[in-house]
Amino acid sequence: MSKKFALLVIVLVLVLFNGCRTDRVHEHISLIPLPVEMEMVGGQFVVVPETPIVYDDEQLASVARYASALLGLFDGDRSVDGFSPDVQQAKDAIRLRIITDYDDRLGDEGYYLAVQPDGISISANGTAGVFYGVQTLSQLLDSFEDGRIPGLHITDYPRFAYRGLHLDVSRHFMPIEFIFRYIDYMAMHKLNVFHWHLIDDQGWRLEIKKYPKLTEVGAWRVDMPEVHWNERPLVNDPDNATYGGYYTEEEVRAVVEYAAARHIRVMPEIEMPAHVMSALAAYPEYSCTGENLGVPPGGVWPITHIYCAGNEATFTFLEDILLETMELFPYEYIHIGGDEADKTNWKACPECQARMEAEGLADVDELQSYFIGRIEAFLNAHGRQIIGWDEILEGGLAPNATVMSWRGEQGGIEAARMGHNVVMTPGSHCYFDHYQGDPAIEPLAIGGYTTLAKVYSYEPVPEVLTEEEARLVMGAQANVWTEYMPTPDHVEYMVFPRLAALSEVLWTPAEHRHWGDFSRRMKTQYKRYDRLGINYSLSAFQVKVKPEIDPLNKKLMLNLHAEAYQPEIRYTLDGSDPDNHSPLYHESIAISESGTLKAAVFVDNRSMQQVLKRDFIIHKAFAAETKLVYPNSPHYDGHGPYSLVNGIRGTKSFSDGNWKGFSGHDMIAVIDLLEPQSINGISVDALQTYASWIFLPREVRFEVSADGISYQLLDVVDHHISPYESRRLIHVFSTSREADDVRFIRVHAKNLGFCPPGHSGEGEPAWLFVSEIELW
Repeated sequence: MSKKFALLVIVLVLVLFNGCRTDRVHEHISLIPLPVEMEMVGGQFVVVPETPIVYDDEQLASVARYASALLGLFDGDRSVDGFSPDVQQAKDAIRLRIITDYDDRLGDEGYYLAVQPDGISISANGTAGVFYGVQTLSQLLDSFEDGRIPGLHITDYPRFAYRGLHLDVSRHFMPIEFIFRYIDYMAMHKLNVFHWHLIDDQGWRLEIKKYPKLTEVGAWRVDMPEVHWNERPLVNDPDNATYGGYYTEEEVRAVVEYAAARHIRVMPEIEMPAHVMSALAAYPEYSCTGENLGVPPGGVWPITHIYCAGNEATFTFLEDILLETMELFPYEYIHIGGDEADKTNWKACPECQARMEAEGLADVDELQSYFIGRIEAFLNAHGRQIIGWDEILEGGLAPNATVMSWRGEQGGIEAARMGHNVVMTPGSHCYFDHYQGDPAIEPLAIGGYTTLAKVYSYEPVPEVLTEEEARLVMGAQANVWTEYMPTPDHVEYMVFPRLAALSEVLWTPAEHRHWGDFSRRMKTQYKRYDRLGINYSLSAFQVKVKPEIDPLNKKLMLNLHAEAYQPEIRYTLDGSDPDNHSPLYHESIAISESGTLKAAVFVDNRSMQQVLKRDFIIHKAFAAETKLVYPNSPHYDGHGPYSLVNGIRGTKSFSDGNWKGFSGHDMIAVIDLLEPQSINGISVDALQTYASWIFLPREVRFEVSADGISYQLLDVVDHHISPYESRRLIHVFSTSREADDVRFIRVHAKNLGFCPPGHSGEGEPAWLFVSEIELW
């Protein structure tokens, strides 16, 4: 390569990436989220414990104190010299400055950061920008632990105004000390909205002075940790309702003040009209039936016990609660839930029916719209705005409502097209209660499969929106539902490191995001988490396998990868755990006989302990031509046309890439062995995940044929597992009946058809998932 050409390449990289990844110094700079622009300028400044912090505006006094404490985490105590009218004259100092003439490019949260031989300057339009500049400075110090920061200029500002993180404290109450830590974690990632999910069926967590029973009764439930969340029965046993807790008004004010100092707004969620059984255990008169069903110890579905929309006293009750809530939370937005309301009781309630008639409402969906609209009018009259889950679209959207789109992006798209503000939080990318790694080695989760890389790939603005509609997408947030997270440590495990990925999605320009560079910078981010004592997941170090069939040679080719940066993967094929003497993976592994693969990522000759284990079965139907009578869903295609005969069984996660899914249809597969053979048995596996609408087949029929035209029934295999079994499970349907002169195999798994009565998808097509047909 000529020197001229090499120089041209370097210049092009500088232009394309604004100097963010251009030389060896840059390789040591690990900032998350990545700044908009960063330019190396030569020289350096050495930060020492005695380096003073000065500022030119009294508004920055608290930021300076915060900076002193934050930077002290890495390099000892800092001194705050205080106010100076001309901070630019301060030498060998960290200088914080408010820009005199508002800089439109920076907006309210952007900043300039300059490292020069005579000191470090952080300039912004206001305190928020200076605060975020301090966060960046702390990461620079972490990138250069000797305090020697190279000369550079950073220009930085967020892509989205709304950068949120949610926490459900109803399903499991979280101690107040953890809430403060949670807010610090948000500040570290430059997030600015804490969505505090205080109310749900399983616990009322906010003190309301006018209605003391909300916390005396509604904050406590009977604990049943030994029973699966979705199998816990409803109980009304106040004497044994000892599990729970709540936040006093004083604690809430302290949280709001603490968050404000970190430029984080706290948005409370006061659920309505559903997810309120904790309130109705305390005040059952505000339901349609007047029943007291207690505070549920676990999952409830369908959610029929909801507020009565026909009872005028219900609205008085809610308005009183909202008045006290507004006194505690100054943020303009109040989240009112609005999701998953089963309106069965409204249909039977005389008061609700009378309300519908009086208001000219056509159905119960319009009654919900009336309910939400009335609450919105009340909040608007007090200078507040409502935000709700995308179900508030049903029956008509309230005039000024903001929609939080969680059931995919369609609700957000619809709201934006109607001219409403939107916050994107689709379950596919933003639900941090989903598995982030192999369910076989991860703690129990609600389901799903949302890896670090998947979160990083998210684009909050749907392509289908016009430029004008796109401006209504305020941002996005991660949701942390805690049904399966009983402790703060478990919450941290599910949130981190995925929060780092989302923070960059929300802050950094889309064109600057690059997965390879992000994964490199995560090496330093993990060290930050270690220093802060964060219990983060190592799922990015889990090895994943992508199989490919070589049908001609009847071999299974295994391709291994991990999300970690430039992973060193070692493996074994004899079932033993790999060590640093095991073969180093560098190309596809050919498998021609049954066995067990184990693989792990190694860092500095040490296994990260996230060991992949996969059994491979090279059976008589392996790599055989397979045809389906009914096509599987394109969303769940396993590994393609050979997926049902590739020797790999799926895990309990339906999204692990090994399953073929059929919505409403039977699975009928015809396998051609190419020549007649004798067989000793056939099996097929199936998955049940009740919460995801996946059910075992009613039965499986195994048939054989010599010519592919005339089939003989070999066996019919059924089972005795209830479709209401809520635990995720895999069941293998098998027959050991022998047959000779067999060329064709037909396996017919009969779909349940429809989701059963009482299920969230009652009457909707049931899913059938299978991963492997084995022949011996």
